[in-house]
Amino acid sequence: MPPGAAIRGRGWAWRVFFTCWLVYSVFWTPYLIREHFPALALVERGSLNVERYAGWTQDIFPSPAGGAFINNNPGASLAGSIPLLLFRPVLVRVDRWSQTLPRTQPVTDDGELFWRALAEGRAVYFMLVEFLTVALLMAPVTAGTIAFLCSRLIAAGIPGPKATAASLLCGLATPMLFRAAHLNHNLLVADAGFVALLLLWDPQGRRLAGWSATVAGLLAGYALLCDFSGLVVVAVAALYVWLRGSEQPGRARWRALTAYALGVLPGAAGLMLYQAWAFGSFYRPSQHYMLPTAPTAHGYRGFDWPSPSLLWANFFDPRFGLFAYCPALMLAFAAPFLERVRYRVPRREMWILYAYFTLFVLFCAANQYSWLQPLTGLRYLVPVVPALALLALETAQALPRALRWLVAAAAAAQSLAMAAAHENNLRDSLATLWRRRGALLWMIRLRDAGLDVPRWLPLLVWAVVAAVCLWICVLPRYSAAPELSPGSGKSKR
Repeated sequence: MPPGAAIRGRGWAWRVFFTCWLVYSVFWTPYLIREHFPALALVERGSLNVERYAGWTQDIFPSPAGGAFINNNPGASLAGSIPLLLFRPVLVRVDRWSQTLPRTQPVTDDGELFWRALAEGRAVYFMLVEFLTVALLMAPVTAGTIAFLCSRLIAAGIPGPKATAASLLCGLATPMLFRAAHLNHNLLVADAGFVALLLLWDPQGRRLAGWSATVAGLLAGYALLCDFSGLVVVAVAALYVWLRGSEQPGRARWRALTAYALGVLPGAAGLMLYQAWAFGSFYRPSQHYMLPTAPTAHGYRGFDWPSPSLLWANFFDPRFGLFAYCPALMLAFAAPFLERVRYRVPRREMWILYAYFTLFVLFCAANQYSWLQPLTGLRYLVPVVPALALLALETAQALPRALRWLVAAAAAAQSLAMAAAHENNLRDSLATLWRRRGALLWMIRLRDAGLDVPRWLPLLVWAVVAAVCLWICVLPRYSAAPELSPGSGKSKR
């Protein structure tokens, strides 16, 4: 790519990053969830032991080795502790001030941890924790993933406005926006896995560099440190490294795999060391030690053979189904059958994405904890969203222009509404936004905590969102429509 084109490409990518970061940060949701507690314990006490918060959630349980821990891998909590450590002096002061506010009794008993925090005088403190983990972790990491996608599309020869519009649709018109609202390990797995695959892909067809394989391994290892579904990332990225290595002579394939394995090692070793320290076993997962629940009655601690009914629910259940949250993603399955589209995902990379999707679907259909998703909405299949979005964007090129714009607008509207209300289906989201008069949940909770929130604030926020959406719509003025997807130029067979 010429130097001037590279500079322009970085400019488009930065626009994508800022847009996604702004929207993700605006729609943050004040939910105190499982992964927050180890991050808080690490900041407050210098340990991942969460005994201080025992009883706050059923996801915290005593360990046979002593102390109490959450029933998941620590990767998201470790990352979430970084912005909290940076702002620790501010958090300490806010915590002290928050406890001086009048304490009120909960107005509802819906199980949300906000009400317990309010009763203990720490509601504002925890809300600041929740905001920092979104604005300084979830939002920039996910926005960076979408911006990196934009730069890779431009490197593949797609014009900047089209690559930018396609990337923004991937980041804002899909459930990635919904999940970026609070600290979430599934979305971090999605970010790490997708960036790893993008990093291994070279649109110019050059040899796989050892550093690319190592960094992809680091990302795959981090995905495993976040969740055991990261095993899918490790396996598919390894397969891709193997296929890319076949393009090189001699033992280059083995060198690439070795570089990749060295990258995976820190994340895998970190997980084993954590499990040995927290539970006394290198290989037994945290779920082995938690109190039995309904999902753990099946298979080994909730991991069983893939269930057809759970597979169907993961796709279409209106409370957490992938295609209930974003029907446009179903366009992805027509991509292999299209002949006359201008921009295509290369054939090998297309099947890598389908393999990635298939293995995640099987993993989540075997994981009986997927039945608990109505509590928080779509989570487990979030890692496949960017891959399906790319393939869906390829298919969209075959649709009439008016229909393309209609599908894009409908997907974006559904995504924004569900992220704003943070309800588990579109109808409830619209009803909630109407009842709140457009106010976001964090505005409601600030009022519940006794703080004065201006009545004009929802209008200002929605005006900013509308301005961003308008900018997205006029952005591709030099192109046909914001539907084009990646490839290396014209169709390759």
